[in-house]
Amino acid sequence: MKNFNLRTWVMLALLAALGAVFSAFLSIELTPTGVKTVEISLTPIPVMLAGILFGPVAGALVGFVADTAGFFMGAQVGAYNPAFSLTMALFGVIAGLFYLKSRKNTIWRVTLASAAAQVVCSVVLNTLFVWQFYGVPLQALLPTRLVAAAIELPVYAWLLMALVEALRPIVARQLKAAPAA
Repeated sequence: MKNFNLRTWVMLALLAALGAVFSAFLSIELTPTGVKTVEISLTPIPVMLAGILFGPVAGALVGFVADTAGFFMGAQVGAYNPAFSLTMALFGVIAGLFYLKSRKNTIWRVTLASAAAQVVCSVVLNTLFVWQFYGVPLQALLPTRLVAAAIELPVYAWLLMALVEALRPIVARQLKAAPAA
């Protein structure tokens, strides 16, 4: 975080705000078991973008803030649970780790980053959290969550590929223009 200047913080805040809006207003909640078991959302896109463009710590910050703010902005049912915000933060960490050594953007790298984040966060952790906190049987959860992940993965990979290519030069130009602190 030593390299975070004011422009970086502003860009991260914009990504977090975009994620919060996606979470609050542009999510599709599926309740085949009577409890929200699956949420199809674009919220991970700005979170993973933050991780890819600014690093894993930035991705974690954006993910946690986006999910928390999105929960309180939207018409959610039930109490706030920070475990789900931590898994959204993990989306940014995982995506950022895939781009830590090399900034080269390839369809394989972005697909692997998206798949790893989807499997770890959505399929494994969030499934376990819904089972643990709400008592929904794993047999009912897993099939719907796997289908949702299969739908989201190509969408995430395609959007991330396009957005990273489009935004990387803009971010680099903005950070280069920032005065040294």
